[in-house]
Amino acid sequence: MANKVEGKTNVQFVCLFAQEHVDFRISELLSVSGMFGFEVVVDRKDYRKENPYLEICLPNKDCAKNLLSRTVSIKSVYELWGQGENLTALKDNILQYPPDKMNTFTSSDKSFKISIESFNKKLSISQQREFIDYLSQLSKSTPCYPQQFQFLPFQGCVNLTAPDNLFALLLDYGDDPNEAPPIPQRLFFGRLVGHGQRHLFKQYSLKTRRFIGNTSMDPQLSFLMANQGQVRSGSLVFDPFVGTGSVLVACAHFGAHVIGSDIDYTLLHGRGRSSRANRKGQWRGRDENFRANFAQYGLDSYFVDILIADAGRLGLREIPLFDAIITDPPYGIREGARKLDTNMESQEENDSADQTSPCSAVRGCRLSEILTALLDLGARYLVLHGRLVYWLPIYRPSYSDEFLPSHPCLRLVANSEQCLSRHVSRRLITMEKIKEHTVGGQNMSVVHQKFLESCDNFRDNYFSQQST
Repeated sequence: MANKVEGKTNVQFVCLFAQEHVDFRISELLSVSGMFGFEVVVDRKDYRKENPYLEICLPNKDCAKNLLSRTVSIKSVYELWGQGENLTALKDNILQYPPDKMNTFTSSDKSFKISIESFNKKLSISQQREFIDYLSQLSKSTPCYPQQFQFLPFQGCVNLTAPDNLFALLLDYGDDPNEAPPIPQRLFFGRLVGHGQRHLFKQYSLKTRRFIGNTSMDPQLSFLMANQGQVRSGSLVFDPFVGTGSVLVACAHFGAHVIGSDIDYTLLHGRGRSSRANRKGQWRGRDENFRANFAQYGLDSYFVDILIADAGRLGLREIPLFDAIITDPPYGIREGARKLDTNMESQEENDSADQTSPCSAVRGCRLSEILTALLDLGARYLVLHGRLVYWLPIYRPSYSDEFLPSHPCLRLVANSEQCLSRHVSRRLITMEKIKEHTVGGQNMSVVHQKFLESCDNFRDNYFSQQST
């Protein structure tokens, strides 16, 4: 029931999620709450990924505001006053809500508005009015909203443009939009606490960003990665495969100081041809460079530096340095996996090596090498309880959770999937450092043989599916 309280958790809310990247909802919720230092109790009983509503319990209302200040999966959060499987059950449940808590928002000096939000069924104005009339206990012929409800003790006036408090009736018409029932299966009534940070997607859109590349990360996913890494003001964040810096821009927005590295000399210096659709084949302009992105958003003060380096051979002193390592390693699809060639045995190899870096020759490498180096990097350079967040491409028919790469210094926190096709997807892996690594010790990453085979064959599997 909506008003049941357990232990110290005494305020219930209902979250209205966006219907995209649904596998990331719970992991982002838990990561953000953990970052702020409070526990969120999730009611998974009636939760389904196909459905946008989720009931949660929080210690207080400030915790809900903290969630909304960071989350990008949630559209809005409502303080739950009642819920039920039909209108009668909803009314009975609302009547159980403590009157003293209602009175704070229903006094005569507080204006209000009630809106209707429906899922999987579009309601006409007249249909919405029927639900509002039921709440107000008025007949359908009443021409205006009431000033005083019979079981909701509103004493103030209705204000449809700038109310002091906005209330919503949330209607759940099931998971199939093609066969929506005539009446909702679940109803929630509550007071709007606030909205999430989804407005950031337009502000940081790649369409208007100064410097982008073939693999620039979508803003929504960049902010999800930053939240998974528990990035906050004062954090030091490192991206070893930085590319055009999309992930670091999101981290800098939250107040983190950022450092990146990449083995591609030309990309980091803004050289080469533009990746924009309307400028294909043209050379990048002088204003198309890595730092220009931070200047565009007023984030210059959070940009520390970028390095031309192999992620497996950074050359940094081995100390716990970064609060988070967040990255999207190359899969060998749009960008090839490369590393420093330190074992050149002949002049022939030297002449054929890729000379895009003026420092050393580079050669291709397997994806599994990159991932084992990445886990080793996290174990050596993360502070204790720092987080490693990275994308893992997988071939779905051969994937199994038990074959994920591991490290004795790192604990798996979250594993969320973004489907790219029926057979191919990528998973956002979040790991937390739980113990210190021995300085100068060997790479202790553990990779299952079946994972090695699947990982290193990912490129072949990807293109074989594209051609069928």
